[in-house]
Amino acid sequence: MNTPSDIVPFPIVDGQYRMEREPIVRIGVILREDDKAEVRFAVPGAGYVLEGSEGALPAGEVLSVRVEAGTLTLANTAGAEVAKAGVLRIMPPAGAQGRKAGDGVLVKEMVAGRGFHWKKLIDQTLTGILEFRADGGRVVLVNELPLEEYLVGVVTGEMSGACPPEFIKAQTIAARSWLLAQPVAPHAGEPFIWCNDDCCQRYQGTGGWSAEARDAVAACRGEVLITPSNHYCDARYSKNTGGISEDAENVWGTPMEGLVSMIDAPKGSAVERFFPVTESNIEEYLTGDWLKETDCFAGPNVCRDDELPQYLGRVDEPGTYFRWRVPVTQETLRESLVQRAGITDLRDVLALRPIRRGRSGRLNQMAVDYRAADGQRKTHLLNSEYNIRAAMRTSFLYSGAFIVADQRYAGEALASATLVGGGWGHGAGFCQIGGLGRALKGQSYAEILLAYFSGVRIERIYD
Repeated sequence: MNTPSDIVPFPIVDGQYRMEREPIVRIGVILREDDKAEVRFAVPGAGYVLEGSEGALPAGEVLSVRVEAGTLTLANTAGAEVAKAGVLRIMPPAGAQGRKAGDGVLVKEMVAGRGFHWKKLIDQTLTGILEFRADGGRVVLVNELPLEEYLVGVVTGEMSGACPPEFIKAQTIAARSWLLAQPVAPHAGEPFIWCNDDCCQRYQGTGGWSAEARDAVAACRGEVLITPSNHYCDARYSKNTGGISEDAENVWGTPMEGLVSMIDAPKGSAVERFFPVTESNIEEYLTGDWLKETDCFAGPNVCRDDELPQYLGRVDEPGTYFRWRVPVTQETLRESLVQRAGITDLRDVLALRPIRRGRSGRLNQMAVDYRAADGQRKTHLLNSEYNIRAAMRTSFLYSGAFIVADQRYAGEALASATLVGGGWGHGAGFCQIGGLGRALKGQSYAEILLAYFSGVRIERIYD
């Protein structure tokens, strides 16, 4: 793992899913869009060196990498220059790898949750190689490390290291499969293939590690989901189905092997009568009395709201995500629709109209009727589940499975309303809270995965 030339090429040729060895991955952890002109970090002990330099970096001292005129400068605490280059690679001691929470280089104030309601800055500890690059007036940071070590940082970033081992194995295999299944680099043209956030997979280094999580990842080393056509399964996942998962086609506009809508509850569950969710039954699906006794695996009777926070990721905010209510006003809708949907001539929102839903009730087309600045009545179509969620709230709506309730008007304009919804995320593929509920009920990792991904099999692709 000394130079970028050691990286196993991606994507893997379709159908050729066996590997000779564990691959090395390059993860963008500070991106261009984070707009950082300086990054501060500290190495934990002796033996960390700057590639191409013989002297070790000082342990425990806060160092900085800043960019000026397209060149990086590495400086010590006193501000004295240590090195200058377009690319700086911090190399760990030979054989160093994470064993416990907090191992690795401490990097200060990294962005987590880009574009979502939980966005925040957190300090993170990273193992492997840290590669700093200048991108104009900004610093880009790439973390290069073995895939299995990366996965421990994913499963304890997406959820908690306190989750049951069978859940962690299921999450690990889904995460490993997703990464290998990508037909093109998610971040084409960048010096990394994947990033550390929710547009790829949430990777937060060693900060949330537990011995149990590391053991669970090791127990399913190299295991992936393979589709009937002998491809890696593009194993997408989200936090909460709301009771019914979604077809991939409704979320991304194209079918994906294994990702079909399913009922996320035991056979014979009351939720079965809502499948598929339609305009005629969605209100009862979201608000009906049946919810008091629901046995959905992602629901509060299986994963209790008061116990759930211990199992969520470090940047997740506890909430009632199986069912939720979000108040909106004319002002908040106008702000989000202008900023996130590009309706720049919007004066007043008149109505929000559902046009098309998937089988889980998630909208993938919605009409916004509005009065333009010149007084004309217009309609703007929001296409895709993602765009609808982005447009309804500046901090991103939890799910596309919602109705518009409690509507109040001021003349023709919509003065206020409540978005009443279910689930957290796109809802296709693996449900993290549902998978947790299944593990708490005693299901094995294989049972969990085969419930969420239709027709797949589990295979080990490297030792």
